[in-house]
Amino acid sequence: MPIIGPVAIAGLLAQKQYIPESSGTLRVDTPTFGLMTLAVIFIVAALAFFPALALGPLAEYFSMHP
Repeated sequence: MPIIGPVAIAGLLAQKQYIPESSGTLRVDTPTFGLMTLAVIFIVAALAFFPALALGPLAEYFSMHP
């Protein structure tokens, strides 16, 4: 049963027509794409750790001063 979804997606992608490259196409073999990808990864990772880094000192402050 779990294989039905991926096979359906593969079938839809196989039917997709080729679209030629244009000025609005972001090429994936350039340094710009690599930098953008790394920037997005860094931002998502920072947002994942920010709550723990921000709440740690606050929790310590409130535990020291009842």
